[in-house]
Amino acid sequence: MKLKPFKTESPRLYLLALGSLLLIGCSSPAIPPCDRDSQYESAIASICGFKNPEDIRVLPDRETLLVSQVGTLGRPSSGSLAFFDTRSKTITTAFPIGIASGGSAGQNWGASNCQGQPGAEFSPLGISLKQRSDGRWQVAAVNHGQGMRIEMFELLKQGEQYSLSWRGCVMPPAEVSINSVTLLRNGGFIASHMFDRTAPSLFGISTGIWKSQLGVDTGYAFEWLPAAETEFRVLEGSRGPFLNGIELAADETTVFVSVTSGNEIRKIDRRSGAVLARAKIERPDNMTWDENGFLLVASLTGNRLENLYCIKNTGDTCGLEFSIFRVNPQSLALEQVFQHAGPPMGAATVAQQLRNSLYLGSFTGDRILKVPYSKHAN
Repeated sequence: MKLKPFKTESPRLYLLALGSLLLIGCSSPAIPPCDRDSQYESAIASICGFKNPEDIRVLPDRETLLVSQVGTLGRPSSGSLAFFDTRSKTITTAFPIGIASGGSAGQNWGASNCQGQPGAEFSPLGISLKQRSDGRWQVAAVNHGQGMRIEMFELLKQGEQYSLSWRGCVMPPAEVSINSVTLLRNGGFIASHMFDRTAPSLFGISTGIWKSQLGVDTGYAFEWLPAAETEFRVLEGSRGPFLNGIELAADETTVFVSVTSGNEIRKIDRRSGAVLARAKIERPDNMTWDENGFLLVASLTGNRLENLYCIKNTGDTCGLEFSIFRVNPQSLALEQVFQHAGPPMGAATVAQQLRNSLYLGSFTGDRILKVPYSKHAN
């Protein structure tokens, strides 16, 4: 899975690197502090109290959201997984909360080379939730805080209260930089790799990122199965510049991936790795399924320098323009269902449907947005 060495003599790289110097004078639209007194049921409502809520999944009760709160991108920092109760509007930490408890004794859902539970620098990015073949609920979280690994949890419920019990991890090769993950019913997963994270830096940014921004095929999707231990299978048709969001069809035969720097999403045959279809979307990010079986894809449509500024200033609420698209999984036909820029929040990286609303998260900032959603495609 090792990527080819990067040659720094590329003139295009230096032209783009010079653009990075403009970040000194670049910013995103000003965003005021989160308004905790805003009307929760208003058309576009801020929900305060989060920390960089990059990914969101709805839990089986159809009332609670699991939110991935990443730390500072590109630098060691702590984050967490959180539960958000949409009825009481309360946020509770799901992990870490000290020593993980519960789970089925002796059951390991990761690889044998996993080096123990996450530490203080646990920093989750993409997440996935799936009911396993044995009936239990599994959560996978991409952890950028322990080097790079995918953590496995069991989702438990006692009464009305959810909890997470850590069940193991999978550690990819050193060069792999994972963004998103989608679980298989057998406990395996398919994940997206962005760029070579062992590449040297230029102007404080990885040359792997620079390559991906120039359209070089730095990323791919890869599959891991429990029986494979440390083996990973690349889906060849997924190779592209900076892979991001990833989802799996219900029958697990088809994979959907966001090729962010290629400005497209792809539909890929899982067995052969062949590309079945493509659709153009500007800088697509995370994917989720809505209740009618359509894909919801977040798209960052704002200026690229503003985007880099927001990445370098993770933690500040960013006003970067974005759109949400509904995608037919058969034809990849697109329908824009929401577009926004500026206050109260920009840079949405995920849209999760719950009844007649979308809950929008971002890789940066202290809030998520709740916006109206029509379940019916036009």
